[in-house]
Amino acid sequence: MKLKLLLVPSIASLLTMTAQADDAAGKMAYMTCSACHSADGQGLPLGDKKMAPSLVASKIVNGDASVLALVILKGIKKEGNDYLGMMASLELAYPDDQKLADVMTYVRQSFGNTAAAVTVEDAAKYRAQWQDIKEPVSRAKLAELMAAE
Repeated sequence: MKLKLLLVPSIASLLTMTAQADDAAGKMAYMTCSACHSADGQGLPLGDKKMAPSLVASKIVNGDASVLALVILKGIKKEGNDYLGMMASLELAYPDDQKLADVMTYVRQSFGNTAAAVTVEDAAKYRAQWQDIKEPVSRAKLAELMAAE
C-alpha cells in the first residue's frame, strides 16, 4: 500500500515534467514564427497593418491539423495587401517530425487556443500528405480545404 502511495506522486511529477519539457520545446520552436506572428501570437504590428495574422482563435490553427501543417511546411502565397509579409515555407526550419509536432502543438494550445495536441506520428503523416506540393498554397485553396472539414 505504501509503495502505491509513493508511486502515484512520482508518476504525476514525471508527467508534469514531461508536459513542461514539451511546452518548452514548442515555445522554442515557435521563436521562428514569432518574428511575424509576435510572441503573443497576435501578429506583429507595423504601422496600421500587421506583418502576419493573429493566431488567436485562428480557424487554421484550431481546425484540421493537417491544414496547419500544410501552411507551416509550404507557406501561403502573397495575395493582396492585408498583411505586409508572406507565410514562407518553414519546411527547413522544422526538418524533423518532433519539431513540427512541437510547434504545431504549441500554437494549437497557446494564446487561448485549445485544439488537440499533435503527435510525432501525426506530424509524419502530414509531412507525407503534403510532400508533393512544391510551392506556397493560395488562400482560396486553404478555404477549400477548411470547408471540406
